[in-house]
Amino acid sequence: MFHKGADGLVFRNRLPLHLGAMKRHVFVLCLAAATALGCVNVSDNQALLPVVAPILDSVFVGDTLPARSVFLRDQQGGLHDPGTVRWQIVPTSVATIDSVTGKIVGVSKGSAVVLATVSGVTSPALVVVSRPLEMTLLLDTIYLMPSDTITVPLVMKQKTAAPLTLRFDTSATPSVYTIDTLSGVVTAHTNGVVRYVARLTDGMYSVADTGAVGVMSLADTLGNGKYFMTAFGTAIRHQTGGALAVNYRRTNGHHGFRLLDTLTSSTVDERVLITLPDSALGTGPALEIDSISPAEVAGSAGDPGCSPPRPWALWASVPADPQRAALVAYAHGTPSSAVAGELIITSYVTAASGGAIIGGRYFFQARRGDLYGDPLGAEMIQGTFVAPLRERHSTC
Repeated sequence: MFHKGADGLVFRNRLPLHLGAMKRHVFVLCLAAATALGCVNVSDNQALLPVVAPILDSVFVGDTLPARSVFLRDQQGGLHDPGTVRWQIVPTSVATIDSVTGKIVGVSKGSAVVLATVSGVTSPALVVVSRPLEMTLLLDTIYLMPSDTITVPLVMKQKTAAPLTLRFDTSATPSVYTIDTLSGVVTAHTNGVVRYVARLTDGMYSVADTGAVGVMSLADTLGNGKYFMTAFGTAIRHQTGGALAVNYRRTNGHHGFRLLDTLTSSTVDERVLITLPDSALGTGPALEIDSISPAEVAGSAGDPGCSPPRPWALWASVPADPQRAALVAYAHGTPSSAVAGELIITSYVTAASGGAIIGGRYFFQARRGDLYGDPLGAEMIQGTFVAPLRERHSTC
């Protein structure tokens, strides 16, 4: 039931694999070659840029991390000795750093940015600080249709190797949903929104967290449904809004599928967009979501909506303030596989007015467009939804 990985992360079910993929990205540096290189002054060649490794790391409160490794990388990828490095970290309420030695001390739960400066040029890295026992709900709100089931997704982290005990409180309103208090399997029954509570202990420390289960059914396909999504990475979101799905005619005459989860407010427009080359006609096995590049979405390689090259997805956050930059994260697999995640339709009910009502969940790894070539750009997107599925027969 639990699988323990690096850094004390304890995973349940399939979801921790994705959080683990986000957790640590380390540059592989050839130390033997670096030590053979002489000291180079950055001011002599502005093409030399500092590189900090590891770029993402973690530490427990009260523990220490050694100084990050710093090298100067030239335009050909060669590494050079940086000479003197000055260190900073923000915020110091989360972690502190020795400005000369670079030694890091975890202070409180949170994340802090490490800044290494060489001759006036600064490069960042990220450090995540955890308490001795942590539990993170991966979905604060879970949307389901009646009769649907899901295992509460969460990730646990512990400093010691003590056995863990995870329990869930019984549902405060069993008519809406019931839950297995040992496994965390939720079964939806009737419409309503009721909280759920997860409790974790290792015998010395105990933590608890609370989310909500929203059970809903739609009478027709005229309105919108609901979704909740989270994004974990250097950008973190917990958002809920309207959900809509469409089977639509592609330019080649075949039908594709699109799920659009949207939150529009006075400050931001957030959306998750998932496109499949084939229409959705019912429940079934998981449907793969593949990688897609920013160039493909921009249209330089064809229209990925009207003529999708493969299943793909993205998450976008567009501020209402035009002075603030938009954030877009594109489905992005691993070096060995283009598969970035999956969409699962777990409920499908035909609507009397045509179309259907569907419910399900998705998760996919993504890479921010502004950090597309940087491991710090990694994001993990996941969510649940209940949405009207409309049929659109006009050409895309």
